Amino acid sequence: MIETTTESAPKPHLGSLRIGLFTDTYAPQVNGVSISLQLVSEGLQRRGHQVTIFAPKFPGYTDDQPGVVRLPSLKYLNDPPIYVAVLGTPRSTWSLSRKHFDVLHAHSPLTVGLLAYLTASTKNLPLIYTYHTSITDYTHYLKVIGGTGVIRHAARWFSATSTNLGDQIVVPSPKFHHLLLEQKVTKPIQVIPNGIDLSNFKAAKNPGSFRNRLGLKPDAPILLSVGRVDPEKHLDFLIDAFARMADQIPEAHLVFAGDGSSRKKLEEHAAATAVSDRIHFLGMVNRADLPDLLHDATVFLSASITEVHPISIIEAIASGLPLVAVRDEAFEGMIVENENGYLTPMDVGVFSDTLVKLLSDPERLARYGKRSMELSEKFSIEAQVMTLENLYFEAILQNWRGSFVSRISARLKF
Repeated sequence: MIETTTESAPKPHLGSLRIGLFTDTYAPQVNGVSISLQLVSEGLQRRGHQVTIFAPKFPGYTDDQPGVVRLPSLKYLNDPPIYVAVLGTPRSTWSLSRKHFDVLHAHSPLTVGLLAYLTASTKNLPLIYTYHTSITDYTHYLKVIGGTGVIRHAARWFSATSTNLGDQIVVPSPKFHHLLLEQKVTKPIQVIPNGIDLSNFKAAKNPGSFRNRLGLKPDAPILLSVGRVDPEKHLDFLIDAFARMADQIPEAHLVFAGDGSSRKKLEEHAAATAVSDRIHFLGMVNRADLPDLLHDATVFLSASITEVHPISIIEAIASGLPLVAVRDEAFEGMIVENENGYLTPMDVGVFSDTLVKLLSDPERLARYGKRSMELSEKFSIEAQVMTLENLYFEAILQNWRGSFVSRISARLKF
């Protein structure tokens, strides 16, 4: 049975829950999963729930929030640094087994997600699993063998098998709903879009601060990309498209905010173009300063086709930015063709021509920006949290009913 919920009215708050959130990626890593998890955790706590987050230990980093349990870990990648939790150590396992929860929610199929499943099974607790990332799109991160067909086939099998360990499955967008159906996932699936604190992005605190930092005029068009600088984001495509249209819009600048494994290669790519002085790399931007950057920008760009329901796009539309992106189902409901932006094929010529058309029409830019803000209203963190809260209560009730029937059936056998 497959169940899809996109904008269902959340039920009222029914009481405090003890919730365990399990993730293989969290602060200080900055990506969609870690940001989403932090927002959800804070939202649940505001609703009166007790939340504990289990994540790999990140050497040298101290959490500034209570309720985060760090698990022993080993470094897997250096650039960017990624740590994988090591399970089975007596201290961490015993500590976890003594804790009591009402519901567990896994946000990764890897070691910490496996810990969530083992804990749920041992303590007979309902397990929610959110499918954040298409594993088959990231096999290139496996050293040496990641690009082989055998590994991709194995990743598809692992994706379906690990997802089916959850009692209820959550996906942030219809794109992944369809993907899991293709992978023969049999557990109930609900679509619950990501949310953000929209109020943080309605206005800039320091207008013009990033333009001043880059030495740009107030009216110079800024084409902005925000996110990880990694191969699957196809940021080289954006450089090629910008280089192609730069002569037609000579005041325009291309700005990348973020860091990752491809940054050095991307900077070399930009340096080889005739417009290298108009391509800027800001590196990591403090999240508190992100609204200022978005409000200084003119158009938001994306060339990624591996997104799920990108928070960066929600932040962009909440800031009133028009968008031009390579067509992908993940943008459904956030980018509406000819209303707040354009979706193009992965074609440098078409993408650059689309940018020229949009930047040459100030009235359209303003209209599209206004429409972006309207579309962002359905992606609030409050709506996401209350929908999750409703799902937690339903999962707890179903789990209780199942346990009750099992106990009665066991007694009747005698």
